[in-house]
Amino acid sequence: RSNDFGPIGEEVRATREKVGVTEIANFAKYEVSGPGAEDFLNRLMTNRMPKTGRIVLTPMVNEFGKLIGDFTIAKSGEDRFMIWGSSAAQKYHMRWFEKHLPKDGSVRIHRFDQTLVGLSIAGPKSRDLLQKLVDVDVSTKAFRFMDFREMAVGGAPCMVNRITYTGDLGYEIWMAPAYQRLVYRAIKEAGEEFGLVDFGMRALLSMRLEKNFPTWFRELRPIYGPFEGSMDRFIKLEKNDFIGREASAKEHAEGPKLRRV
Repeated sequence: RSNDFGPIGEEVRATREKVGVTEIANFAKYEVSGPGAEDFLNRLMTNRMPKTGRIVLTPMVNEFGKLIGDFTIAKSGEDRFMIWGSSAAQKYHMRWFEKHLPKDGSVRIHRFDQTLVGLSIAGPKSRDLLQKLVDVDVSTKAFRFMDFREMAVGGAPCMVNRITYTGDLGYEIWMAPAYQRLVYRAIKEAGEEFGLVDFGMRALLSMRLEKNFPTWFRELRPIYGPFEGSMDRFIKLEKNDFIGREASAKEHAEGPKLRRV
């Protein structure tokens, strides 16, 4: 065993039993906006786009029905969507997005890179922790799983997703870089009474494996179809004619040759 085994295990246990915080700026972040934004995304993605204030998870496939992306998409306002995806694939994804932009200028795409950064808090005490940092109600009914909200966290303007990659109760908190240290310090201070720990990427990857959450370039790659990747519930074949729909429908009808388990 690596000498990292013990410390990583401690981070995982503390997060699962109490609450942990980690840095998530490495995700790719985009904003798609304009009057044609929703139609554009429905054409590219296999899942339906969410209503305002809600989030969906969705694969993206090419014309051959092979996985080329996996995204979290929030509808943040009228004709405005926030998208999070793989940092390793963001240049490829931007080329794909730009290739399929409508010619009438009805859609705009902005890639944030490091002009938008984030922190994730996860674990059974994460809601109690977040509630100490905000002036709005984040109870289960007021801030549901897969909700998106803009709110001040620790006094800083943030976007908050009610979702985590650990599979626990938790939140992704996104802010401009100038506010990240302020928010982190507020989280650390408010989290003391809950036994807050910092956890790193290896702990995060361990927790996502425990929940059988796939990750890009490992379980999800362009050699697999969406049903081979066990993404069934995110593939809406009955919606509009998205790119790769015909090939995806064929895979579904014939049954996948492989299956992620």
